[in-house]
Amino acid sequence: MAAGYPLQRVGMDILGPLEKTPSGNRYVLVLTDYFTKWTAAFPLANMEASTVAKVLVEKYVAYFGAPDCLHSDQGRSFEASVVLEMCRLFGIKKTRSSPYHPQGNGQAERFNRTLLDMLSILVDGNPGQWDDMLPFVMLAYNSSVHESTGVTPVIAMLGRELRLPLDVQIGNPPILPNFISNLLTVL
Repeated sequence: MAAGYPLQRVGMDILGPLEKTPSGNRYVLVLTDYFTKWTAAFPLANMEASTVAKVLVEKYVAYFGAPDCLHSDQGRSFEASVVLEMCRLFGIKKTRSSPYHPQGNGQAERFNRTLLDMLSILVDGNPGQWDDMLPFVMLAYNSSVHESTGVTPVIAMLGRELRLPLDVQIGNPPILPNFISNLLTVL
């Protein structure tokens, strides 16, 4: 299940149930780009297909555009008519793992373990606050060099590193006159 460019293939999974937060969230919708390893994670109050479709459109497609292919397990949330219709409207090819080979969505599954580990460190003693920490976990994950690509998911997806507080302290990198050609050599 290789991909040759960003958003060609995105894996989707739901993590949970987790401890219910004051906001009512118990689940996390995880979306992992197979090419860049960019991962987005969104807290959910439930796993209903309408909730999944709404979050996909409003929080992912609205910012990144529609992926060519959306891959998931055979969970009801992903195979319901509302999600399939959303895929049809955006021209997304919907694929799924075989019930006998759930590892077919391995990138999302692996990230779930990583996410749980990272959240457990940040919410130590306050497990009901995991949804408040989720954006910071994602910032850390996407800003870290990925072993399989040798670059951060951020640079692979956006073409540049994020500007973080450390950058303010040490200064911005010099402006590159040939940004696009340099980006192409990195990718």
